[in-house]
Amino acid sequence: MNYPERNFKSELTARWSLGETIKTSIIAALYIGLTMILAPLAYGIFQIRISEALGMLPYDRKYGGRAAAIGVVLGGTIIGFISPHGIADLLLGIISGILCLGFVWWAGIAFKGNNIGKIIASIIFSLITTFFIGYLMLHIVFQAPLWEAILGVFIGEIISVVVLGFGLLKGLEATYTRRKKK
Repeated sequence: MNYPERNFKSELTARWSLGETIKTSIIAALYIGLTMILAPLAYGIFQIRISEALGMLPYDRKYGGRAAAIGVVLGGTIIGFISPHGIADLLLGIISGILCLGFVWWAGIAFKGNNIGKIIASIIFSLITTFFIGYLMLHIVFQAPLWEAILGVFIGEIISVVVLGFGLLKGLEATYTRRKKK
């Protein structure tokens, strides 16, 4: 696939558009809706937050880029306010989200959209989230057993981000390619 040249600085400083505002709003709403509908899976020692799959959208500018990164952080922030884990989830979730989504966005540019980059970005995303949510929040703040907290979050992130997030990107890519050919 011919991947257009991208530059992190130019994407970061480009003028914000109405289209990006709409993408941000839709992605934030999807994140909130998915998390709330599937709330029993989204919290606890073993958590599969399906909405985290949206965190891979910043990887490609066509599917969101910076607008997707902001949308997922915004959605995660709003969800943090109603989390059963309180302020710890809100603050650590925001920090984790900014780091994860910034990395995914950067990786999409650095790896020029290839599948190896998608896999690396999704694994790093999962590791960052596991550290902030599994280790810092569940283990340190709430005194959950170390291995249960880390493995519970990591397995959930692998399912949500690596499997579903990667699948989401591949599905969007296939749809975009088919539409472009018509």
